[in-house]
Amino acid sequence: MLTLTAPTDVPLLRGAIVLCLLAIPITLLLLSIDRRVLDDEALWLKPLKFHLSLAIHGATVLIAARFLPEAWANHGIVKTGLFAFGAVIIYESLFLSLQAGRGVRSHFNDATVFDAVGGTIMAAGAGVLVAVPLLLGVALAVATLRGGVAGIAANPLPLALALGFILAGWLGAQTGGAIGANGGPFVGVDPSAGRFMPLTGWSLAGGDYRISHFLGVHAMQAVPLAALALLAVLPAATVAALTLPLAAGWAGLTLMALARAAVGLPPPLPNPPPAPPPPLPPSISKGSTQ
Repeated sequence: MLTLTAPTDVPLLRGAIVLCLLAIPITLLLLSIDRRVLDDEALWLKPLKFHLSLAIHGATVLIAARFLPEAWANHGIVKTGLFAFGAVIIYESLFLSLQAGRGVRSHFNDATVFDAVGGTIMAAGAGVLVAVPLLLGVALAVATLRGGVAGIAANPLPLALALGFILAGWLGAQTGGAIGANGGPFVGVDPSAGRFMPLTGWSLAGGDYRISHFLGVHAMQAVPLAALALLAVLPAATVAALTLPLAAGWAGLTLMALARAAVGLPPPLPNPPPAPPPPLPPSISKGSTQ
């Protein structure tokens, strides 16, 4: 299942993963030589993050599909879903790079017909990126439950995959929908000011839906990886018993981040940086004794 190829793989999805992996070093090079800035962020940083995320997503879906019974993995519905997933990855990777090269936004950009149509297609593609994991997670859950409690206790990884994928589909859609309904990720904070987390660009001064969206869509990696880590130190039956609470905890963390963003609150930090002092009133100068 962890081989580079398998008979049930969809070639387009494999190609999409390779495209994103090849785009990462190219984007890193562009990031180092192209000093343009968009929305107070290095122009090529957003495409770089998306190339990395899409490559991880594609690989995770490709591997998870191998856990399906062979007859299911070869079914036309599954093949179509994986094909669509790969096609969306390719489109998003190319569109993000094109928009960065043009020096314009890829999301929430209605400046031209091309920008608006391209963004609309990408928004529709985002629906595919959450629908396919959700349906794949349900199929994995059904296949896992058919093996009975004894099968789950012997190998809890398929259950962890199923729960992670179901969470990714549900929470990815809910948090992504919040961003779309809000017209952007920020709530109660000026995106051109305030404190932001390095690399991710998440706001540390107000609400930012991207934090919950990141947690939601990456549940498909977080839950199975946590189960794998526990399997290294605990018996399989114990890990099986912990898998559902683990998934519930990840869902709770994501929903908490979503709720905080909705009311304009930043992520809770153990040692938050101090807020800058408010500006002095125009009538009072630094040397005034009034």
